[in-house]
Amino acid sequence: MDTSQAETATLPNATRTALAEVNDNVTSSGHKDTTKTEKDVARDGDNDLIDSDDENQGVDPGDQILQNLANAEPKKKKKKKKKSGKKGSAAPTGFEEYYVDVPVTPEQYQEEKAIYDPSIIFSERIETAIQRYVARRKFDSERKDLFDKYMSYGGVDSGPKMFGGGLDQQTLENSSAAEIATMTATNYVDFDKHDPRSSQYVVDFDGVLKGFLSSRLPAAFNMETEQQIKSHIAVIRNFLNYLLHHDVCPEYKDQIDAARDTCNVAEKQLFSVSQACRLLPGDFNKACSVIFGGQYQNTYIGDHEWTKDLNFDKGMSEDQARRIFLAGLAAHGDNEVFRKYNKYVTKKRARIVENISTDLEIVGMECANPEILSYYNSKDNPVKGLLPLGILRVKTWKNPEDPPEDLTEEEELERAGKPQEIKSYTFWVEDHVMSKLFVGMKFTARVYKLSFGVWFLDTVLAAYCSFYRVLPNEKMLGWKEHKYLPPRAAHRPPDLQIVTRQEDADAEETPITLSGEGEVGAEYEQGEDIIVEE
Repeated sequence: MDTSQAETATLPNATRTALAEVNDNVTSSGHKDTTKTEKDVARDGDNDLIDSDDENQGVDPGDQILQNLANAEPKKKKKKKKKSGKKGSAAPTGFEEYYVDVPVTPEQYQEEKAIYDPSIIFSERIETAIQRYVARRKFDSERKDLFDKYMSYGGVDSGPKMFGGGLDQQTLENSSAAEIATMTATNYVDFDKHDPRSSQYVVDFDGVLKGFLSSRLPAAFNMETEQQIKSHIAVIRNFLNYLLHHDVCPEYKDQIDAARDTCNVAEKQLFSVSQACRLLPGDFNKACSVIFGGQYQNTYIGDHEWTKDLNFDKGMSEDQARRIFLAGLAAHGDNEVFRKYNKYVTKKRARIVENISTDLEIVGMECANPEILSYYNSKDNPVKGLLPLGILRVKTWKNPEDPPEDLTEEEELERAGKPQEIKSYTFWVEDHVMSKLFVGMKFTARVYKLSFGVWFLDTVLAAYCSFYRVLPNEKMLGWKEHKYLPPRAAHRPPDLQIVTRQEDADAEETPITLSGEGEVGAEYEQGEDIIVEE
């Protein structure tokens, strides 16, 4: 085989086929064999960059290549698609609205039957359930904070165990996932609650939840929107469902069911309480306060030039207050009220005659009847555009958070033998405000009585759910066991203390003479520790 054939054999199949056809054509026509070798093909590939026109003959091939490269259009690079950082959907947290725990497998059933056996004391079972529940949920910071506060309120300590230490590699390798979760848990029942004979602690799922939702939760978390309230309560409901699903404490099933019902009631009432704090006392009661010297008097700023372009509540003017007050008086006042009002207004003696700060509970609500509605909606009536008033009926109740009254022993004995006095009041409140209230709602308010017999709400300080209660657990939050302090050092008498004189850089160092026990007349330099008697 000659050299040309050897070089041709090294070419790709497609190139060898093309060259063979050219050779056949040339041979059959009697022309000279012009078969290209591999080197010729490679050389022609480089010469493709050189313009073969006659007018460019004589130009240096290197310069021609550079010129053609400069004139060639650059190839557009394909944009690479950015890969999404998320691989599939996020794993469930366990707090989704329709989340349901997976069915218990036979192996899990046997395991839980052993650790939640009724023969085990309740404190150990609930501790295990809490720790396993926390390990199977993905808490964000807010949910974890709420859950820990709920646990602390219910007597379950939250935080690292004392003297627990860390886990070494050998412990991790020789322990199961459940054992590691128990050793690293931050929620645990203290030792003093493990004694089943102790009468100091009572298990009450519903009572603890009512206290937490009505007193602790509104004080510690944002409750402005309905969605926030539902999100908070969903954490507690999720935990209660877990206890039922895994049959942790069947002897308290009725209490857990009652607690779940409390969650449903709290979702509605807590949002109403939040709205009531913003809407009460209502326009009519504000008008009475403006006219007769209550909380809202002299608070109107709408007559200032700098407030005209501002969009916020500028208060109620006296003219608007008198218009609202007279309309309400005409709608709900009876003959006796009109007679007294005309008498006191004529003598300019209409004023506040009684001022009470009290706790009230709603016992009834009556919206405006058709007659009152037609009065407010009359075309020729000057009160058109004002909001119609309904009737709000309340009674006094004893707030457990109120401080005890300062009574003498005789007064306490006298009051102990009498039943608690319950007073009733009637207020006129707008219909749209009463639509946010409910029977059983409790609130603390300052109420005034006018000289012609009309009561009005001046200020609502706080509002509460119908199941509002304060438990002794509130006082135990943050409480720690007393620690024994060793006596002071033997060389320092217990009736003496250390007093340090602060040295003044600018003052001269003058000796200080002390008199008394010890070295009488001894001199000390400023800034020196001195032992003096208390």
